[in-house]
Amino acid sequence: MMNYRNFLVFAGILGLVACGEASQTPRSTPGVVEAVASTEALPAYEAQGVISGLDGQILTLDHDGASAAGLKPGRDRFKVYADVLAEAPITPGARVKFQFKKTPSGLEVSRLEARP
Repeated sequence: MMNYRNFLVFAGILGLVACGEASQTPRSTPGVVEAVASTEALPAYEAQGVISGLDGQILTLDHDGASAAGLKPGRDRFKVYADVLAEAPITPGARVKFQFKKTPSGLEVSRLEARP
């Protein structure tokens, strides 16, 4: 009976020690999304072009460039969000005027509208 009691006390102490170590180790959650810095304060540049394609949030544009932004004429991929796409023509071949920002993660369209 004494050995059984000693075993239970020993197992209880080990359990408490293991719980203390587990609560001190940092946990990484794989499904957590990192916060993205706001792009509101970044300067916006204007350009015009033709929509080449849309794949998810990536809009490919053939554009005239924007010298103020250091963007040469050509084809570039821009990140675009649903609120911008909701008001814009998104068919390939559509002629558009757009406003974009240079963010740390790449080019981002902030306004998109049809052009005659």
